[in-house]
Amino acid sequence: MSDLQIALAVLGVVVIGGVYAYNLWQERKLRQRLERAFEGQRDDVLLKPASVVQAAAVPRIEPRIGEGVAPAGAVTTKQAAPALAVTADGADSLIEFAANIESVGTISESVLHELQGLIATFGKPARVLGWDDGAGAWRSLGREGHGGFNRLQAAIQLANRSGPLHAPQLNGFCDAVHGWVERHGMTATIPDVAAGLKAAQELDALCGDMDVAIGLNVVAQPGDAFSGDQVAGAATESGFSLESDGVFHWRDADRKTLFTMENHESEPFVADRLEAMQTSGLTLLLDVPKVADAGVALDEMARVGELLAGNLGGFLVDDNRVALQAAGVARIKTQLREIHDTMAARGIPAAGSRAQRLFA
Repeated sequence: MSDLQIALAVLGVVVIGGVYAYNLWQERKLRQRLERAFEGQRDDVLLKPASVVQAAAVPRIEPRIGEGVAPAGAVTTKQAAPALAVTADGADSLIEFAANIESVGTISESVLHELQGLIATFGKPARVLGWDDGAGAWRSLGREGHGGFNRLQAAIQLANRSGPLHAPQLNGFCDAVHGWVERHGMTATIPDVAAGLKAAQELDALCGDMDVAIGLNVVAQPGDAFSGDQVAGAATESGFSLESDGVFHWRDADRKTLFTMENHESEPFVADRLEAMQTSGLTLLLDVPKVADAGVALDEMARVGELLAGNLGGFLVDDNRVALQAAGVARIKTQLREIHDTMAARGIPAAGSRAQRLFA
């Protein structure tokens, strides 16, 4: 081959490599935008048929706590029976891994706060509960909580939208509890770590079957765009309020978010930058596990979406850019009822405290 042919071949390889790298970069940007919009990998029932979206009718799997097995050297006792009854304010054995702690004397406020700080560092929600002898109940203790208890529970959540509790996190939690009780002359009963990790995986899989979001889109006319000021005016007129997360929230009479509205583009809505913003469309999102009646919420979101589209001069469509049809909405509502029924059967009723914690 001549020098010219070699140079052209090398140039061709460089160009192809550049195009491939650019496509990977664009794909990564799109994936990040979608993950921000849906807070993880949730199904959108407007994108998938009923056979795919419907929550799987799998048997309920209760996390199991086995015999107490502690990290090496921990001050523990054996625990053969399933631990921790579920109470209004106590550790929840379905969604939490909890260690029981006992002290001969009362635990001071500073020592309590030390434990709270230690268990807050493992990437999952964690809390400390104290046994109130007078009330005969466990009390969840915030960082402002006072001492005076001689029985505590230290609990860490098994799963949430970021995934299940992993071995390094759970082992770190157990080590932190172990070290704390050793320093302060207490004893702890720590459940079986392997069983806790298995329970976390099972709970995460169960939640994945129920984690569904519905998206509707208000899009501008071809070649047109909505200004930030237009969006803010139409949103306020439709009942939305712009909040610190850069998203408009539509709240019910109890001030609970029923659905949200965010920018099609990656830029969040910020009050002092609205005047300079433009966007080709808006996405309305309904977080199915976190609303009590998803069918009613869907009807309201569709009504508000139509109102927004009219005020902005745009179109209300699904994620396939297809206009919303009454028959399609009715089919979706049937699927949503099935999902909520499944959640209730699994002990995680929609919009309940467990659902709010698991789908955070």
